[in-house]
Amino acid sequence: MHESHLIEPVIKGICEHAQKEGAKTISKVRLKIGELTCVKEDSFKQTFSVLAKGTPLENSQLEITFFPGSRIEVVSFDIE
Repeated sequence: MHESHLIEPVIKGICEHAQKEGAKTISKVRLKIGELTCVKEDSFKQTFSVLAKGTPLENSQLEITFFPGSRIEVVSFDIE
């Protein structure tokens, strides 16, 4: 789970924003991940799923696009 340090701030930020909006759940998250992070999509999704348990992101669908770069960007997320 080397991705944990990358995913935890993403989950925290999305949950904080969703809480301000009064959202109970987040159904879909779209991320752009820099190829220089050396993240593997399957591993990232598995770790995200584990870390999202007990949060509004618990059952969210994760959509990932890779780009040349070294950061992770939250493109958008759908709240309910």
